[in-house]
Amino acid sequence: MASSTTRKWLVGCGLGCGGMIVLAIAGPILFGLVLTRPMDRALDVQKELVKQYGETAAWTPPAGPPSPERLEAFLAVRRAVVPQCAKFTEARENFARMDKMGKDSDKPAKGELMRAVAKVSGTVFGMIGDIAELHRLRDEALLAQHMGLGEYTWLYTLAFQSWLGNRVSETDDTSHTSRAQDEGEEHARDRQLKMMTGLVRRHADALAKAGQATEAAAWLAEAERMERAEDPAPFSAAGLPAAWVAAFTARGDDLRAAWCAPMSEFDLSEVKKSGISYHVN
Repeated sequence: MASSTTRKWLVGCGLGCGGMIVLAIAGPILFGLVLTRPMDRALDVQKELVKQYGETAAWTPPAGPPSPERLEAFLAVRRAVVPQCAKFTEARENFARMDKMGKDSDKPAKGELMRAVAKVSGTVFGMIGDIAELHRLRDEALLAQHMGLGEYTWLYTLAFQSWLGNRVSETDDTSHTSRAQDEGEEHARDRQLKMMTGLVRRHADALAKAGQATEAAAWLAEAERMERAEDPAPFSAAGLPAAWVAAFTARGDDLRAAWCAPMSEFDLSEVKKSGISYHVN
């Protein structure tokens, strides 16, 4: 059926499958400038960021909510990447239209199908550059704000998901998302869950060392709940502690304006390179 063909075609393009973009550059003369250079630039900036601030999984949150200065630094990073939102929004709409076409009819008109395939083909290759650009802009802004990916992941999750209630990735109509999108979102959620439970446990340790035993116990219990529920957002069930709510409420309008649902699958991802293949996960 056309719907099955559509989803297989999208997965075959390597976009969003299991949360990874795999760019096996088999024809370097044709694709080198278009595909590898943006990814290489993003990877270079990411390496510098990790060199200065360490891996995400190695960062330890401080014993308390973010200061106004650190929250402003986070918002400065978001302001640097939010202009990319329009490109990701358009791409998601193109994929949704293609998948909807397959679900609505077993035999769409040949010309209509070819136009849709051509448009999505352009979207796939365009998104490769867009994702690379998102990573480069994010990591350059993080360097400018003296913030590593660990702190960024921490504030992103607690502000956008725990406080505002957004998901890792969300659409208005999930009935027309592709299998590739669904798998990509699941992978992003699993990766974030692993990162965040580690960060929450280290935050609990920091609270304990600061003599805040009650608060430490609450965060440790939350890490255990997250693992049981496979929920990457701390306190999504009971609500954040009051001090955190107060910190985010003070910048509530700015935080709401800094969220982009279609881009969220890639907001916390990293670029990896293996031989002539690139992975974004």
